[in-house]
Amino acid sequence: MGRAYNEDVVIEELARRIVDLKLDTIAIFLLSSFGPMGRVWSQVARLYLQPLLILLGSYGEAFLRILEDPQKVEKLISKIEELSG
Repeated sequence: MGRAYNEDVVIEELARRIVDLKLDTIAIFLLSSFGPMGRVWSQVARLYLQPLLILLGSYGEAFLRILEDPQKVEKLISKIEELSG
């Protein structure tokens, strides 16, 4: 499929990219709304947001995998908040 990435590195880079693009507020809102439906929403994102994943560079696919795990989503939200703070 793709390269294997260290989860913490991916979360750090994704959070940094989101903050750099000034999408931190909307990203936190959307990620917080995922909740227990994360797996379903990640599959929807895979279908409909695929063209937008280019904004995340080489971490686009890794981002979708993070969305499937609620604990990883929480880590991403925390990192976004930390960097935008």
